[in-house]
Amino acid sequence: MTDKPIFRVKAGDATGASARMSATAAEWPRTSYAAADTSSQSMWGWYPSLRSADAEWLNERDTSTARIRDLERNEGWASAGMDRQVDMMVGGALRLNSKPDAKILGITTDAAHELGQTIQSAFNAWASDHLFRCDIERQLPFAGLAAMAAREFVTIGEACAVMRWYPRSGWKYATAVNMVDPDRLSNPDGQPDSSTMRRGIEQHSVTHEPVAYHLRRAHPSDLLNMEGENYIWDRIPRWDRDGDWERPKFLHIYDKRRPGQSHGVSRLVGSLVKLRMLSRYSESEVKTAAINATIVGAIYTQLGAEYAAERLGDDSGRANWETFTEDRANFYEKSRRVMDDARFVTLFPTDKLDLNTQPRQTAGYPQFQTAFLQAFAASLGISYEQLSMDWSRTNYSSARAALNEVWRSVTRLRAILIWGFAMPIFAAWLEEALDLGEIQVPAKAPEFRDEPYAWLRSDWIGPGRGYIDPVKEAQASQLRIDSQLSTLEREAAEQGQDWEIVLEQLSREKRERERLGLLNGSTDLSIVPRTDAEDKRASD
Repeated sequence: MTDKPIFRVKAGDATGASARMSATAAEWPRTSYAAADTSSQSMWGWYPSLRSADAEWLNERDTSTARIRDLERNEGWASAGMDRQVDMMVGGALRLNSKPDAKILGITTDAAHELGQTIQSAFNAWASDHLFRCDIERQLPFAGLAAMAAREFVTIGEACAVMRWYPRSGWKYATAVNMVDPDRLSNPDGQPDSSTMRRGIEQHSVTHEPVAYHLRRAHPSDLLNMEGENYIWDRIPRWDRDGDWERPKFLHIYDKRRPGQSHGVSRLVGSLVKLRMLSRYSESEVKTAAINATIVGAIYTQLGAEYAAERLGDDSGRANWETFTEDRANFYEKSRRVMDDARFVTLFPTDKLDLNTQPRQTAGYPQFQTAFLQAFAASLGISYEQLSMDWSRTNYSSARAALNEVWRSVTRLRAILIWGFAMPIFAAWLEEALDLGEIQVPAKAPEFRDEPYAWLRSDWIGPGRGYIDPVKEAQASQLRIDSQLSTLEREAAEQGQDWEIVLEQLSREKRERERLGLLNGSTDLSIVPRTDAEDKRASD
């Protein structure tokens, strides 16, 4: 059986049939999906390679990272964008709210709460110590270390730290954090990547989980290191092992977006080219405007043709412009009266002064910059207003909507920072604290190594979300609590507060007001609902 012909061509009508066939064929899809069409004009010449996550990034990582850091150092918009994300993720504090699991530990809820308070107080004493004992370099508290990790994470896509065991005389704990530059991760002696070695990360041959990290003792470009430590590698295991037990050793924080991805990729790579072009365009605009402002005018000669022939001609009949130019230059050098303050202008014969009265047209530049910064802010996951600090065209509704979208992104990035950085550090510290007897183990409760989750269950309180309209948002918060859609703990945490500390402070203030006889005075802090007119003015 043969297929029927699609076209029937009459004798003597070959030209018309060919045209009809060509037109019909042009309408046929050449591929099932237009995205795979290699013949269309819009897709012509677009043949990206299909590679794994590491094959795409590892060979291009150093060049891209160097350019990103250069922009972050020298371009204000990039630096501001990084600052905003770090401020929202960590800010000036990242506090532990320990909440051990009472059911798994086999204790009462009250006992679990008391245990959490003990763990929380002991951890905060270590993390916020004024001697910076949590930092192996003794320069930052825990919140500062978390902010540094967050900055590396959002800037170049990954951050690294090593858990050190460094006993010191008179110190209670030997656990300390050592922040390291991700640039130091590399294969020993410059070996090429393989199936089990990916730019300094040694992987298991079967499961491909990281088992060790190869770290240079100094940055590869550290020219001040005369001992050659940047050519010495240390193999650091991912876990300190004790039988079947594993203690966190090397922390590698990044957003894993594809299976098989071993290193983090900066979110700036997608907008790096455009950001560089905007930087150069802005620099050119400023330079041109400055030059245009410094040029007051120009002097033109009105030398006539006959006078020029007589003045400039020499014995050979050729014009001698060099002599004429020297005469004009000497005249103005000796005169010193061109454009002097409050004086008449004396010009060389036949010269004319033309003042610069045409300002440079820059009306389109602000709109162009705004459009670009809006796209750049969207690629970073923050709002245009946060990036540019321009709130002139924002009302309450639009600002709140933008903040809601931004906060979802911040919550996700903060979660990566918590489970990749804060929780392993907390686990290493808590294990030592329990071994030292600083935390009393409740009767019949399982050991930390048997039920680590039950001991480590916690919330982490970062910087507050902030208020756009404090009265309206306080009313909404009160309504959520009254209707049992939220709790005081959640509402306080969203503003960067610990609800128990808030209640304790309120209790102390209430007792002090009672002592001073101010209970029924002007300290009534109840919320007075606003009128519709006040709501409309706030929205506008």
